[in-house]
Amino acid sequence: MSGVVSRSVRAALCLSAASAAAISSNAALAQDSAPAPQEQYRLETIIVTATRREEGLQDVPVAVTAVSGDVLAQSNFREVTDLQYLAPNVTFSSTNPVSNGGGYQIRGVGTQTYDSGVEQTVGLVVDGVVIGTSRDPGATGFSDVERVEVLRGPQGTLFGKNSSAGVIQIVTKDPKLQDLSGDLSLSYGEREEQIARGNLNLPIGETAAFRVSGYYQAQDGAIPYLRRDGDIGDRENSGVRAKLLWWATDRLSVLLSGEHQEGFARDAHTIESLGTSALFNSQFASFDVRPGHGVYKSYQDGDWTADTSVDAGSLKLEYQIGDHTLTSISAYREVQTTQLSDIDAAPVNIFNNSDGGVDNSQFTQEVRLTSPTDRRFEYVIGAYYFDTDLSGWASQVGNYYGLFGRPVVLGGGRRDQTGSNQSIAGFGQIGFDFTDTLKLIAGLRYTHDEVEGKMVISPLPYPAVPLGVLLPYDGKVSDENVSGRVGLQYQPNSDLMLYVTYATGYKGPAIDGTGGIAREIEPETVKSYEAGMKSTLLDGRMTLNAALYWSDFEDFQAQTLDLNVSPPAFALSNAGLMRSRGVELESTVRVTPGFDVSAAVTYNDAKFEDYSAACYAGQPVSGVVGQGCYVDPVSGLQVANYEGEELPNAPEWTYLLRGAYTHSIGSEYAFDASVNWSWRSEAQATIADPRARIEDYGILNANLGFGKDNGAWRIGVYARNLLDEHFYAPYASGTLNPGGYYRIMSPDAFRTVGVNVTAKF
Repeated sequence: MSGVVSRSVRAALCLSAASAAAISSNAALAQDSAPAPQEQYRLETIIVTATRREEGLQDVPVAVTAVSGDVLAQSNFREVTDLQYLAPNVTFSSTNPVSNGGGYQIRGVGTQTYDSGVEQTVGLVVDGVVIGTSRDPGATGFSDVERVEVLRGPQGTLFGKNSSAGVIQIVTKDPKLQDLSGDLSLSYGEREEQIARGNLNLPIGETAAFRVSGYYQAQDGAIPYLRRDGDIGDRENSGVRAKLLWWATDRLSVLLSGEHQEGFARDAHTIESLGTSALFNSQFASFDVRPGHGVYKSYQDGDWTADTSVDAGSLKLEYQIGDHTLTSISAYREVQTTQLSDIDAAPVNIFNNSDGGVDNSQFTQEVRLTSPTDRRFEYVIGAYYFDTDLSGWASQVGNYYGLFGRPVVLGGGRRDQTGSNQSIAGFGQIGFDFTDTLKLIAGLRYTHDEVEGKMVISPLPYPAVPLGVLLPYDGKVSDENVSGRVGLQYQPNSDLMLYVTYATGYKGPAIDGTGGIAREIEPETVKSYEAGMKSTLLDGRMTLNAALYWSDFEDFQAQTLDLNVSPPAFALSNAGLMRSRGVELESTVRVTPGFDVSAAVTYNDAKFEDYSAACYAGQPVSGVVGQGCYVDPVSGLQVANYEGEELPNAPEWTYLLRGAYTHSIGSEYAFDASVNWSWRSEAQATIADPRARIEDYGILNANLGFGKDNGAWRIGVYARNLLDEHFYAPYASGTLNPGGYYRIMSPDAFRTVGVNVTAKF
């Protein structure tokens, strides 16, 4: 494997060197003889805020991909999870219908846990506000989005503790002064897909403006039940966001925002059983169906549904102090979820469904001072406060679902749980120009965390199932950390930038209650090394960016199937050491005016280097301590050495290719077409178990449109997963499946073709 990495590294270095030489040569020739091309041949400058200040994407010494809101809307992408089809080295994995705010992985690294109280490894930030729980969808519907930025690698210095693998930053559109405008988009597709989005910008005098946006989207399921009528996989989401911008003075701007979202999802598409519960596959026989690849029907008798409600508000103040900018963002978010779970995932109702709910309230406050960018010395300094409270309940006959994790079999009863997480941080980052071409970048962040959790059981008069004991828990964990970044940025000319960085990241401690047993989880830390190149070629018609990275994680918070509890359940634990290393290449070319082609290829090698946990079900016992699956001489439990095993849902190779074409017809009309293809190699669904393997697959999306050249109206046809490529999401484990898994289908695994009409004024 090291040979593959070495060859990839050498290839990338050679490509970088060749590109640098070509850029320098092109720059010299351009100065001597070549005339400047027409502006329409140049790629537009993309502005990002990856360093908490506005900069051109090609000038930022960070591996970042930016996706415009226009691309998202035209492609009819609906969720943040669709970014995995547009941004390199990004994947999404979740079998829980309420966890669309979590499950993201960057460079193969992410938090795969069913515990809503555990922080994410990939930070989700919406309009400068950190989303603190996986149950918060953040920005479902992609309504009125300006752009989405995907920052790869640790971003803890400027974005905080829950970004040790990277950050997904969503920027929605702000009100515009003295501009009366609006747009409406309606889509209808297969399986009764309905999408409506609308935005309205209203000026209020000369110093204020109001903007409101809303969306509604729904689609029926694609997987038929075998045991009853109907399909599963249906979803319905809606939301509204309002913003009021007021320039109180020529130095002070006030931005007040509020939003409400509601969502419903029906998941848990059990297709086939693996392991000890494979006996359920026999249930297919009565329907003349043989389980396995190519069969996309569900035999479960119940539902796994979730209802989510989000209310949020924020106040952003920006004040110009001389040539500096003082920014304050105060935000409050409240998320409520209720869930009904067919936790046995069986074809018969052996255990009644579990019902429960979680309420999460979050308050954040950030203040930062930003210096101007046209100085030799620039800086950003700030302070951050985060406070979240969780409360949850669950009641069930024969089984249980709790706030902190997946179902656990108990006698009937009710469980009440509460939790809190408080964090205080101070941070700063500087940039210093040694020369006109060489720049130093350095930053630090201090964080103090305090996490509390309580679990209480109130038994009800139902017969108990003697499969485990859950004791009340009342505990607290705390920690502090200093993380940072240091690097050099070299820019010999305006078309080439090289950088090297060393960064550390941090993910705070946690209390995990998966499987009904409270576990205190140690903080996760990372040390990351990265070298990158950003270049502009062909007189502005092409960009070529590359990055080499190596990240070492310590006490990585990993999830495994714990067979040493009764009943066995997925649980969070600390892996000793884990590393992620690889190569990323991205390029965009303007072939002709109106025709752009983008491509990306990534190689990622993410593996455990020191990790001992419970053996997977059916794993042969080696009899040798420290090798494979063995009996620990101290605890007497079966333990496996997972050194060298892949991280779940971390494909080695990913490819992305996108082409977008626009052609004017006469002086008033235009035709547009775009194609997007993404492919990923096979990956492990759970740690080590060869039965839980996700095969490689590729997804093709396409769009065609015709309308007014000025965008006043457009009629289009869209297709998501045009080739109808079926694939499995990572597998799940149910109450009656303690030694195996259930194959789960993603809603994206089925083709959707539809029509779209858009009007603007």
